[in-house]
Amino acid sequence: MIFPLVFSCSDKPEFKVVEPITTTTHKVQTSGYSESKNAYFGDTHIHTSWSFDAFISSVRTTPDDAYNYGKGSAIAHVSGTPIQLERPLDFMAVSDHAEYMGAMMQMLDKDHPIALLDISKKISDPDTEVSLNAVKKIRRSIAMNSPYEELINPEVLKSTWKRIVEAADRHYVPGEFTTFPAFEWTSSIGVLTSLLSSSPYAQNLHRNVIFKGDKVSGLPFSSFDSQNPEDLWEWMELQRENQIDLLAIPHNGNISDGRMYAMTTFNGNAMDPSYALKRIRNEPVNEVVQNKGQSMAHPALAPNDEFADFEVYPYALGTGDPRKQGKIDGSYVRQAFKNGLALEEKVGANPFQFGIIGSTDSHNSASNVEENRAFGKSGDKDPTPEFRITDMVSGPRHRRSSVGGLAGVWAKENTRESIFEGIESKEVFATSGTRMKVRLFASWDFDTLSFTQSDWIASAYKKGVPMGGSLSPRQSNKAQSPSFLIWAIKDAEGANLDRIQVIKGWLDQDGNTQEKIYDVSWSDNRIKNQNGRLPAVGNTVDINTATYTNDIGAVKLETIWIDPDFDASSSAFYYLRVLEIPTPRWTTYDAIKIGVAPPDDVPATLQERAWSSPIWYQGVD
Repeated sequence: MIFPLVFSCSDKPEFKVVEPITTTTHKVQTSGYSESKNAYFGDTHIHTSWSFDAFISSVRTTPDDAYNYGKGSAIAHVSGTPIQLERPLDFMAVSDHAEYMGAMMQMLDKDHPIALLDISKKISDPDTEVSLNAVKKIRRSIAMNSPYEELINPEVLKSTWKRIVEAADRHYVPGEFTTFPAFEWTSSIGVLTSLLSSSPYAQNLHRNVIFKGDKVSGLPFSSFDSQNPEDLWEWMELQRENQIDLLAIPHNGNISDGRMYAMTTFNGNAMDPSYALKRIRNEPVNEVVQNKGQSMAHPALAPNDEFADFEVYPYALGTGDPRKQGKIDGSYVRQAFKNGLALEEKVGANPFQFGIIGSTDSHNSASNVEENRAFGKSGDKDPTPEFRITDMVSGPRHRRSSVGGLAGVWAKENTRESIFEGIESKEVFATSGTRMKVRLFASWDFDTLSFTQSDWIASAYKKGVPMGGSLSPRQSNKAQSPSFLIWAIKDAEGANLDRIQVIKGWLDQDGNTQEKIYDVSWSDNRIKNQNGRLPAVGNTVDINTATYTNDIGAVKLETIWIDPDFDASSSAFYYLRVLEIPTPRWTTYDAIKIGVAPPDDVPATLQERAWSSPIWYQGVD
């Protein structure tokens, strides 16, 4: 029998007031300002050598390197070949782990106090065995939530954190490149499967904490302070009392072992309205696609969804081999959206009414988002195509990894104020790395709206609510069913579009959650069959050369769709999934680069996609 041993911090942390850091203020209207809003693409989840796990993977690049990479410059990579984005990002946040932040790099500085510590001398020891054993002790201290006190000295951490904040401020160019001070709170609830186990697996509850700017907390909040997200939220509320604007972004529900979207609080208690409102106030969006797969849907939870089996990464956090398979229930967003409707009906508030973004979680100081230019996730753990494709021991797990996703934000201009506001209001969308643009509005009054109108976007904002919003109850003189303005345009340098789908979830009359997927706009004049299914778009990929053509698909898709199954008494949510035509997966590109056949343990092609944040409707009697 297996006896799970869960290690967590149950004591209530003591919150101390720390003098905040003041950043440079740039409140100017830029030349790119638009009331109709622009789509900006960025990554709020990048690790550098100042994160423990990146450092031990031989990464030595810094936050400054990361921001330079985001702006389009080439930076060093452990493979020896520099890496560079084809297209710069619009915004970015370096989110190094708060736990032992910067400590490993400081061990290399002989004049730094940390370098004089016994554990530091062992890690720097030329004897590989001594060094590896010391690294294992550091790793285990994080997994067991039992820190080396000398490595978390508040004064040293304060100085390190200030340097990270200054790096973000240094690279901020309003109107061109927006940066946010950030850190990752890395709560990983360690579970030993037996008393004899030396390799626990972990239940991922990680959050990236993003600051708007102007004022930033004097210290980050780490999982050494508490592993309970409710304590993180309380700390965040105290920061707001000090006029510090910030938000937290959970990620990788898919590897949380069912804990990220559980129907209870952290300690297993029933949720109440206070809990639900505090969660949404502090976590308006979730990161749903990144290097460790997507958290939107799982085939086991959506057996009738032909596109649910996309970049599914099934492994829990841990060091064991083979890795533990994570629990599916409670780990995926669509199920959480449905459960949120049921919870709102029961307790009066919805803890899962969040928007969605993508990012990378790259540990190379760089966003790994391009399928044709993949460079791995974690330094020397997966540095080259040869390693990723031909290694038969650890290679299979790395091949199941994705390239990262991107965060799409609708904002009036490329500034901290505007992009942060877009994230807070949930007018955001996630992509699997593509830069397609997606819009979604809902209204009771779109009957006269047309895409041929020059001001259709302004009219949509005036008459309806955008993604991330809630549709108010119907007035007596309005339409019986809501209509949805749906629009998507391809990545200018990517693949054409296959289709747009509306994914609807609702509560039926018995209080049970339901879902349905509607194909609402598609390319190539395809006709649905007698069962209402849309034929596949086709496939132009040449596996032997890792190439494709845009001979199929559409540049743009748009429609105004009316829900044919609307019931005014049933609470519901609606979000979009937009699919591109098939293109080569990164593993296929890698295989062709080194002259071998693409691996057969992962798909050779994929359909890149975007997901919009939902629009919610609360049923009325």
